[in-house]
Amino acid sequence: MKKQLLSPALRKRAAAVPLGWPPQNLLDQKGEFVKKVIFDLHGPILDWASAFCDVAASLYGVKLDAAAVRYYNMAFDSQFPLTPEQFNNVFATFARLGRGGYGSLEARPGIKETFKQIQAAGIVTEIWTWVPGAAEHNHETLKAFGTGIAQSATYELIERLGLVDNVQRRVRFISPNSKVPTMMEEHAPLIIEDNPVTAVHASSTGHACILTPEPYNVHTADTGILRLNDHSEIASTVIDFFQKLEAAGAIAEGVL
Repeated sequence: MKKQLLSPALRKRAAAVPLGWPPQNLLDQKGEFVKKVIFDLHGPILDWASAFCDVAASLYGVKLDAAAVRYYNMAFDSQFPLTPEQFNNVFATFARLGRGGYGSLEARPGIKETFKQIQAAGIVTEIWTWVPGAAEHNHETLKAFGTGIAQSATYELIERLGLVDNVQRRVRFISPNSKVPTMMEEHAPLIIEDNPVTAVHASSTGHACILTPEPYNVHTADTGILRLNDHSEIASTVIDFFQKLEAAGAIAEGVL
């Protein structure tokens, strides 16, 4: 197989990949994996936290700094300035807003280019996400999540960005707890996440996770986790990962 070299632009953006990455466990799995990377949506692709903080400020006049959020679920932070009831109200309002809320989340700079570079290297990209049920949000259960208006808004956001060829095929609404078991079933070796819990779950099952830089995952570390310094490093790091798996014979030939 002809080795795909990183372009000068990608080499310039390449992360400082440490020795031992990808983990040896993945390299030893002969013909086990498909050439597919999974992206989480909120965090790696869309800036959720900044928009959420803006809505909180407009409703309650509190100053929230997205760059200083210490917990993935900010409501669990003892220093968070809103009560649980206020947080739920912000979340419900945010989920329903077509403008200035969930429906107008901003993309990370360069994310479209990132997807194109990964796809040009022959790597399939899919987006797996768990979205708020904007029409029927229920604070007591999660039944409303992944349903209703939020799904159509998510499709529209991704289509507008032009990240994948077919949103119905390449976008999946799936709960955080189901991501890693589904990766195992489908033999997908790598996920791009901001959630430290999902990252550790992937690593603990012999898979790999590239963590995008967020203040709430700065201390997350494990054998199968590589935390980036900048979102611009995603493409080069993903391409390097699959090149090494292919060189080790860990990618199944002609299987997706």
